[in-house]
Amino acid sequence: MARDEDEADPGGQRISVHHLAETAQAGWNGAHDALDNAPAAHATVPSRTEQDVLARVGELQLSIRRETSARLNALYAEVIGAREAFTTERYEARIRSLDEAMRALLTKGGGALKQKVHDALRAKREYDFFCHVHQRPADPKLEKWQFTLLFLIVPLAIESLLNGTFFAEASEFGLVGGAATAVIISGLNIALGFILGMGPARYTQHVRASHLFWALPAYVAMIAVILLFNLAVGHYRELLLANPDATSVQVAPRMAANLLAINDLKSIALVIIGCIVAFIAAVKGYSAFGSYPGHAASFKRWRQRWREVEEQQQALDASLMPELMAIRTQIDGFREECQAQIDRLQLSKASADQARDLDQTRLAQLRAARDGALMQYREANLKVRSDYPPAYFSQGLSMPELDHAGPPPEHALVRSAIADFERQLANLPALIEAKLKDQLAMLRGVDWPGEVARVKAAAIKAGEDAFAQDEASRRALAVGMPSAHSGGGPA
Repeated sequence: MARDEDEADPGGQRISVHHLAETAQAGWNGAHDALDNAPAAHATVPSRTEQDVLARVGELQLSIRRETSARLNALYAEVIGAREAFTTERYEARIRSLDEAMRALLTKGGGALKQKVHDALRAKREYDFFCHVHQRPADPKLEKWQFTLLFLIVPLAIESLLNGTFFAEASEFGLVGGAATAVIISGLNIALGFILGMGPARYTQHVRASHLFWALPAYVAMIAVILLFNLAVGHYRELLLANPDATSVQVAPRMAANLLAINDLKSIALVIIGCIVAFIAAVKGYSAFGSYPGHAASFKRWRQRWREVEEQQQALDASLMPELMAIRTQIDGFREECQAQIDRLQLSKASADQARDLDQTRLAQLRAARDGALMQYREANLKVRSDYPPAYFSQGLSMPELDHAGPPPEHALVRSAIADFERQLANLPALIEAKLKDQLAMLRGVDWPGEVARVKAAAIKAGEDAFAQDEASRRALAVGMPSAHSGGGPA
């Protein structure tokens, strides 16, 4: 029991009987006063010790009420702050911001599409200009690099197989040595033929005559190199047949002595097969990147720009619509917010009631501590004194502000604010619907897929108009430049 009496109250003030009695030294002062039979039998005013107890009780009561008031005032401020935030003007601004956000998404997507269309039209104009300048009446035929690679691998494998068979008869290492030599020869034939077709062969038909000065000599030189290389292969096989220890160094003197001194049919077949493979590689090199230099690159650039336009349109459908729908779902979010705030008000109401109950409990504890401390003083006084005790010893000392203390007035204020706020929240959705009826109906009824389609059409039209304007400005500038030069001639 003594341990329970010594415990502090939840607010931090010790209001147990023992603590209050010890603070005023009620027992000791009661016995000490009784030595002089004080207070006198006829006394009507409480003793100094009793007055000290009552003063201490008053201080504790004031401290309890201050703590309770601070807690309830904080709750009141929280409720009032939330109440000021829940207004129709706030949701009107939110509806407006949601509308602006959706329009901004449409504008952003339309702007990106407009730029893509403008870039595609510019690439098309550059391609048309290229075709006009370079006299290209038709689009180039484009091939995938996988097909080109496969087309080169097939003759490489065939020639390697045939060459390997032929060289196996002349090589001292048999089929292994012949296969290794055949792969190297086949690779060189394909490389030389591909370079011939991709470079000099394409530039011999260029509209600019300056390219012919290097393309024609290079074209003839590459053909000569391919022929000489394959003849050297045939001579090399002839040397191996005569002497398996012969080296490639001996091929040049033999060719210089007699270029066509190849007698074995298989050696002649090696030369013919090598030239055919080089020719096939040259044909593929000629068409792999377009038969005219720069034609395929310009065409690819234009097609890539139009592909980006199509991808941008698909992106608008794939990504823009979900974003618009996600924003649209927030239009009716005020109902959920009002209900969520009502649920939070129940917690505030419970906190206010808890603060009131705690206040009443602590005041009841304080009254009990006061009566217990006064009883200790009087019991100690009665045990020692030899005179009659004063008459008021048989009565309790009254403190109206403590004995008749009701709930703190701030509690009623908080509950009233909560009740008003609950009524406001209950009526707010209907007020918003009534006040923002037109805006809500417009946002809910908008055909956003149709809006996206209209934005795409408008963006394409805007891109075309912007390109036409750029073209007109460019032509005007081109016309103005000769005029400026002719105007400055006489001067």
